[in-house]
Amino acid sequence: MLGLWERPSSGFAVQHLAFEVSEKDMEQAVKQLLDNGIKIHNFLNEDNKRPMVFGWMPAISIYFPDPDGHELEIIATLPDKPRPDVGIVSWDDWKNIANSNK
Repeated sequence: MLGLWERPSSGFAVQHLAFEVSEKDMEQAVKQLLDNGIKIHNFLNEDNKRPMVFGWMPAISIYFPDPDGHELEIIATLPDKPRPDVGIVSWDDWKNIANSNK
């Protein structure tokens, strides 16, 4: 359940909400956002439309604003072993790292 209340702009606080999808659905989610004209960015705030992987989790994510300016995130947990040593990397780089460990 999500409760929403209207507030005056002086009482407005930007929130961050994350929605989990499967790794398989991440590409489709990015495509749907772009097809609907929604501006997306990665964790480093790069406007390159490519999700990034947090190596310590590992999980892949992409961000976009809602019409009120809240930060929304689509995130997918990856089945690979955590790699905190790699930090935050592109999804392509992560795939190479994960495949080299198999």
